[in-house]
Amino acid sequence: MRGTPAPPRWLRLLLAAALLACAGAAGAADLGPLLERIERAYGTTTLPSSILQRGRTISFSRGEGSLLRAYRGAERFRIEIRYATGVETRIVDGPVAWQRSKPMGEAFRGALILQAARIALPWNLFAARDRLRDGGEHLIGDMRLHFIEMPLGDTLRVVAEVEPESGRILRSHGILTHPGGGEMVFGTVYEDFRSVDGRLYPAVEHHYAMGRYIGRSEIETVEFDTPLADSLFRPDIPGLI
Repeated sequence: MRGTPAPPRWLRLLLAAALLACAGAAGAADLGPLLERIERAYGTTTLPSSILQRGRTISFSRGEGSLLRAYRGAERFRIEIRYATGVETRIVDGPVAWQRSKPMGEAFRGALILQAARIALPWNLFAARDRLRDGGEHLIGDMRLHFIEMPLGDTLRVVAEVEPESGRILRSHGILTHPGGGEMVFGTVYEDFRSVDGRLYPAVEHHYAMGRYIGRSEIETVEFDTPLADSLFRPDIPGLI
């Protein structure tokens, strides 16, 4: 697969919209009604102890590959994609991160922390409700979205963009701020919502980095609260696909 196909018009409209800064800190009292709608949409406020996803990824740079994501908390996450040209494995385990068994630096680790937060995003919002910031409602094309910012430390934050009526998170931005200034922004647009074990999840995710549409993932199976071995969060181990 060569080149980067143009995303559909509705997705181009979302990607073209500027990421608006969230103004001021607002606690659960301000966001309470919206959080209640999110809870009704996603089924529960309880953060899963683990999430295991399998499916496929279509990357516009590497082609199609089978996908495995394993989440066990904010800083224990593995993503594995088996392309025809090889296996891409990224792991974060607390203070350390690896890419294809090679130790990586803090920026790479931060990007994985943002991705892990996104996997459990609706429930992470409830766990962090006292630290959330209300970014207000914004009209993007013909869509009205309510922005909620979730700080993850001094240099990391996630902005969830919620459809107020349904309580569904339709897109998110993971933002990594460099110590010397400047930001890296990773975005996801969600669609095809399904339910398993009473929890809602998006079966299709469109990905972009720094405003460029880079591909999509299609989630075929999801398991919540299933035991995950410690070995999954170490390098040089076989995948589960």
